[in-house]
Amino acid sequence: MHIARLLLAHIISALAAPLAAIGGVLLLGRAAGRLTRWRNADGSPGWMVSMPLGGLGWQFSSAVARAAAAFGAMRLVFWILALRPTVYAAAYAIFILTAWDVHRLRFMQRPPLEPPARALSVMRFKIGAGLIASAAAATLFLRA
Repeated sequence: MHIARLLLAHIISALAAPLAAIGGVLLLGRAAGRLTRWRNADGSPGWMVSMPLGGLGWQFSSAVARAAAAFGAMRLVFWILALRPTVYAAAYAIFILTAWDVHRLRFMQRPPLEPPARALSVMRFKIGAGLIASAAAATLFLRA
């Protein structure tokens, strides 16, 4: 029974972490007034939300919010199932958040896009800030 709960906790937390990370950044963006909602010109129901790239302060704070939300959601899943968090779950979350940042950087650099050097610098900073924030959140996740 313990193995089944542990497997269930890993599956649910693997699904919840990315969703919580997105939600954490969107909530921070909403609180900071950085979200812009774009609607279709013809009045149809389609819409999208955009957020400016921002500077180093924004990238660091969004990395912290993202890591806190992801690891908080995972910790909640393990707590509900009365299990101790595992290193595997923490490693998965660090990997997925870092891969997300690296993918965004690589997407920005694909031809025919030529982003400004400042934007690339900020995205590289985001990768480092994300790793630091994720490692700190993972430590709290495993120790709390």
